[in-house]
Amino acid sequence: MAWQMLRNYLRSAVRSANLIAYGLSILIFHSLQPVAAKAYNDLCASEGMTFGEGQSVRTLVLAMIVIAMPVLLARSNTLVVSNLIMGLITVAGAAGLLSTAGNTPYECFTTSGTYEDHTSGLDGFGFWFIFVLAVSYVLLLVDWAIWASRMAIARWWPMIKEANVKVD
Repeated sequence: MAWQMLRNYLRSAVRSANLIAYGLSILIFHSLQPVAAKAYNDLCASEGMTFGEGQSVRTLVLAMIVIAMPVLLARSNTLVVSNLIMGLITVAGAAGLLSTAGNTPYECFTTSGTYEDHTSGLDGFGFWFIFVLAVSYVLLLVDWAIWASRMAIARWWPMIKEANVKVD
């Protein structure tokens, strides 16, 4: 009984740490958007190009809700820990943005007349977050499929075993 309570407590603590890591990552990403915009606009505003608005707070809250679902719905310890690892990598990447967000761009616009951000790291972080989101949901589906198959086997195996018993 005590072991089960400790296990549940640890799972809750790991899930909470994971949600804090993702929340901190999103907060860092949102707070560095103006820093990257200032670095770009200082160089390129005279040419008529601006950095852009970035993500709204509503979009970031929605992203947090969407990433929280696989964290909270994970059933296996393996998935809980793998979600934590992905969350810690994400917060480490967000911390890396602290040193790259203010980098001055090496071009104001490409040949197509748009700007593709290759210096601040914000776009790369956004792609990483989408990748983590996709992997989290795929792993959640695998986790649920394994759980459902175990439950089906536990329910139907005694009946199958009884039907295969030969009567002499």
